[in-house]
Amino acid sequence: MIDESRLLAKMKRLPALPGALWQLRKAIGDPNSGAAELERAVKPDPALTTNLLRMANSPFFGCNREITSVRQAITLMGSRRVYEAAMGGAFSALIPKRLPGYEMDAGAFWVHCNAVAILGERLARELAAQTEPSLIFTAGLLHDVGKLAIGTFLADASDEALRRIRDHQLSLIDAERSVLGTDHSEIGARLAERWQLPQQIATVARWHHSPTTSEAVGGPDGPMLQRLLDIVHTADALAHSLGYGSDVGELARQVDPNAAARLALTEEQIEIVASASLGQVEQVAESWNTMGH
Repeated sequence: MIDESRLLAKMKRLPALPGALWQLRKAIGDPNSGAAELERAVKPDPALTTNLLRMANSPFFGCNREITSVRQAITLMGSRRVYEAAMGGAFSALIPKRLPGYEMDAGAFWVHCNAVAILGERLARELAAQTEPSLIFTAGLLHDVGKLAIGTFLADASDEALRRIRDHQLSLIDAERSVLGTDHSEIGARLAERWQLPQQIATVARWHHSPTTSEAVGGPDGPMLQRLLDIVHTADALAHSLGYGSDVGELARQVDPNAAARLALTEEQIEIVASASLGQVEQVAESWNTMGH
């Protein structure tokens, strides 16, 4: 079982996401904001500015001239892509070269998280869900953030976890709980709260494997939060089915039938979402090395 003091020490050592990201998200969500407001949110953070300019000058965007300012990057990429690039770059800096306990390298983990974010956005668009796109992207990107804190402990117990996965046909998350007394979704929610991220992000991190639970949603915002949770849960399963996210003990991810019923998502829509997303996911995968990794 995880020693609580060691877990807290591990969580404290993880650097938080920069506050400029939330200023940027706020600016994007304001219909009265323009390029000037986005620029003001990004420029105070040197690392964010550097990542944004690196992405803007990558083959990903195919610009035939050098982009030298945040304002030029915003004009080239558009506000949504600026936010996604900024968030993705900041998150990538938190990921170790290899995730202990999960048998995944940093690139594979980052691509999986981005795939869930991209597929989630596409699902919401296909379903005409009234959910803020940047919130869906962020919730998808950070759904597995708990793995950054729990991986070291899982590595210490990996032999036992693998035995339980093999002998008892457990899923990885059930194996985590059986040997550690907790799992990456619970730790992810605690980490999101520690970083003072929006509560919706913490809720999705906590319940993305089990979206049908009375603990997950409630109050006046319950229906919208349930929809966000169902979308990220479904995007996670779809990312795994497309080959973005295999890790130790990986079993075929199934969409919760209640989540599927709530979304009323058809097979045809799933095919449309997958087809429309693959190109962007592949571009994101190619951009990993562009960001200095």
